[in-house]
Amino acid sequence: MPRGSSWPVDYGPVSNVSRVWQNRLFARTVGAFYARAIEQRGATRVLGRLIFGTDVGRIYAAMDVVTELPDGSTVLDVPCGGGITAALLRPGQRVRYVAMDISAGMLDHARRRLTPDQQRIVEFAEASIEAIPFGDGEFDLCVCFNGLHCLPDPAAAIREIARVLKPGGRLIGDFVTRGEVRRSDAYMVLMRASGTFGPSGTAADARRWLADAGLTVDAFETSGAITHFVAHK
Repeated sequence: MPRGSSWPVDYGPVSNVSRVWQNRLFARTVGAFYARAIEQRGATRVLGRLIFGTDVGRIYAAMDVVTELPDGSTVLDVPCGGGITAALLRPGQRVRYVAMDISAGMLDHARRRLTPDQQRIVEFAEASIEAIPFGDGEFDLCVCFNGLHCLPDPAAAIREIARVLKPGGRLIGDFVTRGEVRRSDAYMVLMRASGTFGPSGTAADARRWLADAGLTVDAFETSGAITHFVAHK
């Protein structure tokens, strides 16, 4: 079957994903497992190949963008999850870094992951990506790794991200994409049933979300079931 084509998959109804991620017990169990697993890069690479048919090393490499920021940069990391990207900040970096997540439990995991120097750099915010509590044009960069597929409305999330980006500001991220790898689609059905994943979307959907939000795509590639993108306002 040609890459990017679709096949009949019943993804099931969209549950209240936001409520699931806000649940403290969920954060202490599933969230804690995810936060620890993502640190194990070797094992994560294996699972990336087995489930998503991709090299997740590309995701880790994209996260390195936060280490290269010039002084005075403003960064929004949303959803920040367990803080894997924030943990890459160099001691003494002079940036404003906001780590935001709807889950208080995941923010707790992120705080524990960071060194004291990193904690002095990072500002934590508990909020929904669909209603970002910051003004228009506040950020030079938004990083959104492994998050859009967990949201109830990815298009609304990207519109909000675009709103808070400065003119010329960049959005860098990725998400699990429907209709690319059969075993990944089966995995997404399970995650939807558990309330962990939202509706996600196809690669074509992602291009539309970015365009409708007024963003210009600079790089866009789907590898296995993971779509990587870079766009600017």
